[in-house]
Amino acid sequence: MTPLLANRWLIALPPVWLIGMGAIAAIAVILVVWAALLVVSPRAAAEARLSLRDGFAGPMAWLLLTLSALAVALTPLVPLESIGRSLARLLTAQGAQKSIEIAPHTVLQEIPLDLRPQELESIEMESDAPLTVRTQQPIEGFALVKVPDVELSAATPWQWKRSEGRMNPFLGQQAKLEATNSSDKPVRLTIHSRLAPEFSQTAILPWTAVTLVSIAGLYLLFRLVPRRIAAVASATTKEAIGQPIFAVAIIVGAVLLMAFIVIPYNTFGEDVKMLKDSGLTLVKVLALLVVVWTASVSVADEIEGRTALTVLSKPLTRRQFILGKFAGLVLVALLVFLILGSVLLMTTSLKVVYDAREGAKVDPLWRDCADEMITVVPGLVLSLLETILLAAVSLAVSTRLGMVPNLIICFTVYALGHLVPLIVQSSVGKFAIVRFVGQLFATILPVLEHFTIEAAVVGGVPVPWSYLGWAALYAGLYSTVALLVALILFQDRDLA
Repeated sequence: MTPLLANRWLIALPPVWLIGMGAIAAIAVILVVWAALLVVSPRAAAEARLSLRDGFAGPMAWLLLTLSALAVALTPLVPLESIGRSLARLLTAQGAQKSIEIAPHTVLQEIPLDLRPQELESIEMESDAPLTVRTQQPIEGFALVKVPDVELSAATPWQWKRSEGRMNPFLGQQAKLEATNSSDKPVRLTIHSRLAPEFSQTAILPWTAVTLVSIAGLYLLFRLVPRRIAAVASATTKEAIGQPIFAVAIIVGAVLLMAFIVIPYNTFGEDVKMLKDSGLTLVKVLALLVVVWTASVSVADEIEGRTALTVLSKPLTRRQFILGKFAGLVLVALLVFLILGSVLLMTTSLKVVYDAREGAKVDPLWRDCADEMITVVPGLVLSLLETILLAAVSLAVSTRLGMVPNLIICFTVYALGHLVPLIVQSSVGKFAIVRFVGQLFATILPVLEHFTIEAAVVGGVPVPWSYLGWAALYAGLYSTVALLVALILFQDRDLA
């Protein structure tokens, strides 16, 4: 590999490094909490340690260690100074104010500002009398003035905001002003500035850490509170991971996602968008396949093999059995999305560089790779919600039918669920029976189009948090209905 080509690939590494460092931070927080639990609640600490042997916490720990090792290996290859500066800016005060008096008949009085132009988010200048302010000074003897001088008056303050897309009023690594006061009286100049990280994409690190710590904390709480349900969920997760379908899905998914980097889509510069679309669909389908397979094996096969009768002979109700199975399916889906989702994020960052190289484009910056990677996250969250919803449907079907009918029904629901809006629209103005069937499908089937935002993800359109919240509420309501159906079907099921 030539040095130039190697340098191009280095552009895609900082976003991957940020994810790995987020995993390191999460491990550090988890270890600190565990050490505190040893003192405060030894029972909870022992439960946390034992959870590493179950089906979810163990693989998640290996994932965190893998990401951490990747971050350590990439540390010499990333621009630590600029990234560290932006991370520090996330924690420091953002706003500042400075006031200075300009003497009469002063020409180009230099006013240094304690800020870097690259971190400037907004600046406002106001004076109590007419004043001329220059923000860009000559460089190396050349009168380079890209921004006109600012003419201030007592009634009209001057503002600049990065969000407006205007040219930064300062050059270089240190901002300074030059003020000219032509009047016979001193003029008071007040400067309000607001700073932001030069690379806002560094927020990937804390957000990754918060997400992983939250998952670990919620899982520990789940194991401590509904202990019988948690025991069933743990057994279900271990059974799913022990199935060959799980390993096949992870390996095939990782290999295909890596292959998507070099696959030519022939889209005239839109290959990154196609990778995100194909990757989201692949992760969702593989997770759904693993979940449906697990539901069939852990419920239908246990009923047919009389294993469920043995389990329910213990102090465990049928309701706890169903809820435990559903929690286990959710953990399996979450585990698949954590593993393959991490791979998808990394391949997206690498694809940006590869696409630029193949298309003879200008080399992107690492923040461009990070921006493309961030747009994938809402799609992963919505795909996980859709998988959880279909897991509840699969569980309800598994209480009465075997594996093959379950697979057929679930993937039929998956296909028709994405076609519900089209079915309803096509039935408008048709015969009464056609309208009835269309409305029936719309009432019974889940509207899975709510979880399909590939167009927004591919186009880089921001997805509001409110949309994710409403989608989570819809998935929760429909999953609750499916679980009620599962409980009704399983309540009078003869297990003998």
